[in-house]
Amino acid sequence: MNRYKAARLAHVLALCLTGSISPALAQDGISITTLEWPPYTSQDLPLGGAVTGIVSQAFENAGVDPDVITLPWQRAIVMAREETDVVAYFPGYHCRHVDGFVASKPVGFGPLGLVENVEAPITWDSIDDLGQRQYLIGTVLGYANTDEFDEKAGTGWVNVVPAADDITNLRKLIRQRLDAAVIDRLVLSFLLATETSLSEGRDLLAFDERALEEKTLYTCFNDTEEGRALRDRFNAGLEAIDVGASIDAYFAEQF
Repeated sequence: MNRYKAARLAHVLALCLTGSISPALAQDGISITTLEWPPYTSQDLPLGGAVTGIVSQAFENAGVDPDVITLPWQRAIVMAREETDVVAYFPGYHCRHVDGFVASKPVGFGPLGLVENVEAPITWDSIDDLGQRQYLIGTVLGYANTDEFDEKAGTGWVNVVPAADDITNLRKLIRQRLDAAVIDRLVLSFLLATETSLSEGRDLLAFDERALEEKTLYTCFNDTEEGRALRDRFNAGLEAIDVGASIDAYFAEQF
């Protein structure tokens, strides 16, 4: 991404702001953690990814200068819980990964579903069908899916094989070592467009038309008096941003 296109993207997102932005309350410096999860969050993408751009802008609207730290997902959560200078982590489908966090207003949206191999498609109408037919489903270690899916995977009714990342699941699926894998549709589109290790098998992969859930993404703040106050400031800064339009503009510009 050259500087011109990055600047143009920032301008496109700026056009998605609605209303006026209040003057900065104070130039507070804080740290927040995230993961490498392109195209939502990534050190290698303009603005740090679609959601990172929204989160950073919301903080800046509230007069807060955020330092975004990128870590493996589980470490990002632990650091936000244990380090006094880290006030939040993002993006979570919820903020119940561990106790002690409260959710912001939505910072993004994404359809979560199953990717399958077109040469061996699966047939299902409900989560129970996945278990009844003994499909082997790839998941990513530490990621939340849907409450029903995770509950039935936890009991062993749905057979899951956790992997370190989505790319590992997609490689297994190409070789038919899985029947399907849980993935965000926009993440799948990004990986198929950019990941060279999938180039020979990308035509074999397709997102199932039946999504598991339309997911909402949140920033998770420490559930303390200070954390809740910062969450409220963040939410106030977020009000000036059309989150859905910003996400759409980012993907349209990038992909």
